[in-house]
Amino acid sequence: MDRHLILKDKHVRTMRQLIRFFVLGLIAGTAGQALAGQLNYEATLEDSSWETSSSPLRCTLKHPVKFFGQAEFYQLAGYRQKFRFFINQSPVRKGKVTLVSMPPEWKHNRKSRNLGKYSYRRGETPFRFNRKLSLRLLSELEQGMRPVFKFKDWGDGHDDVSAVLSTVRFRDALAKFRVCVGQIIPYDYNKVKKSMLYFNSGRYKLTVKAKRKLEGMIAYLIRDHSVKKVYVAGHTDNVGTHTDNNELSERRALAVRDYLISRKVPISKLNVKYFGKRKPARGNSTAKGRAKNRRVRVELERE
Repeated sequence: MDRHLILKDKHVRTMRQLIRFFVLGLIAGTAGQALAGQLNYEATLEDSSWETSSSPLRCTLKHPVKFFGQAEFYQLAGYRQKFRFFINQSPVRKGKVTLVSMPPEWKHNRKSRNLGKYSYRRGETPFRFNRKLSLRLLSELEQGMRPVFKFKDWGDGHDDVSAVLSTVRFRDALAKFRVCVGQIIPYDYNKVKKSMLYFNSGRYKLTVKAKRKLEGMIAYLIRDHSVKKVYVAGHTDNVGTHTDNNELSERRALAVRDYLISRKVPISKLNVKYFGKRKPARGNSTAKGRAKNRRVRVELERE
């Protein structure tokens, strides 16, 4: 047989084998993708939205992810900013989620960033992050990056799941959110609803410390319109006569009332009482006990 024909025949057989292996590889690759599975959730260009809700007590920046849930950056009065992800179908067990910041498809020169692996919990908000990571996610979005939450499906753990935060229509909502955060009340209701102001023996003048406590309470109540009443109650120790102590407790209560009025607290919200020495907080047998009894109690009440 001609040497050229032999070489040609070998070449044809080799090419056929390569083609066969290539086709089998494609089939195997396709089958692998089907077995592994990949679920991706991301708002489309048309559907993507970011919404800001603002009040003196709460700032919220929300982003719905179709068929998956809703991402939410939020800050409450008196607390630091946080992040949480409400999920349509809650996980039945704990697990790990990997955060990756992906560049937009049109920015080919930018690389993705690994933001770390974190534990998630069961319940409707499995992904909950503190201030540091919340600010990092906002920063990534502001730079045009897309934070991606990667984890195994919550059924049998067979499929890979990705939930993406879109940057479309993000910047305008972020600007409003930051304005809200800058104006939020720096105190929480539970931290300021009760305050005890102490006085020197025989005195009714407010101390610097007492005024500082009142300022925190005032900053809150003039912004929270659900506060309907401010109760002010004056007290004394047992030093002095019954009449003197009644008069002194009244003066202490009125000193607090007048300070609140001077700071624009409506007089209609104020309820002022005084009890002299009749309701001690501590025993009057020691100097420390008497110091605790020379007081005015101020308490806020919501409707």
